[in-house]
Amino acid sequence: MDVGIIIITHGNLAEAFKNTLFSIVGEKANIESFSISSNMTLQTVCESIEDLIKKLNTEYVVVFTDMLGGTPCNASLRLCKNYENVYIVSGINLCMLISAVHLREFSSINDIQEYINRVIDESKKSISNVNEFFKNKI
Repeated sequence: MDVGIIIITHGNLAEAFKNTLFSIVGEKANIESFSISSNMTLQTVCESIEDLIKKLNTEYVVVFTDMLGGTPCNASLRLCKNYENVYIVSGINLCMLISAVHLREFSSINDIQEYINRVIDESKKSISNVNEFFKNKI
């Protein structure tokens, strides 16, 4: 499955996520990042995201944003009306990105909804109360 990935966040978080991802899994094709600064207009943000979608030129594009209801998510949602192949996942974490790359490259998933659900499920596994997890193990 041909999936492009765009990471969009407030501040410089998107580039940090991308750089950290690449330091773990190596540099990968069809992964872009875009950080939104407070001085950008919504129009500028939407145009920049649309440019990245076009640049990827993949069968599907999954946009990972930092939080539901934030500007990265809302701007991406505006563009989804124009692109049937663009999907948005909010609540990004590093495990989510690693799973997205791993599933994209090493699984036999052929359905975009199944791919997205698996990415979300895998990322949820990385969220835990560490004290409780190790309470009886230390």
